[in-house]
Amino acid sequence: MHEFSYAQALVENALRIAESKGAKKVNKVVVEVGSLLLINPEQLRFCYEVVTKNTILEGSELEIENTEALLVCENCGKEYRELSSMCECGGFLKVERGDEFVLKRIVMEVEDAQN
Repeated sequence: MHEFSYAQALVENALRIAESKGAKKVNKVVVEVGSLLLINPEQLRFCYEVVTKNTILEGSELEIENTEALLVCENCGKEYRELSSMCECGGFLKVERGDEFVLKRIVMEVEDAQN
């Protein structure tokens, strides 16, 4: 289940960022996931819940934004929305979008700097 590896990496990065900002609690994490990664959103959410146990992310909402695939022929420029290795013209396809896994936003509670 590769979703666990993605959840683990996501949580490690979110924790690092939250702790560097002095967060006491994280309420929401937003991640952008490309369709070419073939990640099951429900499995990712389950793995996220497991990995966040006993951390400041426990109980936080995981919002998943899906990105549609876009492949472009390097030869003729024709665009494809589904995975393929070659264009009708024989040119190779380059992935322009759809293979990303990006931590976009963290909503957190931070200690008051005045206290």
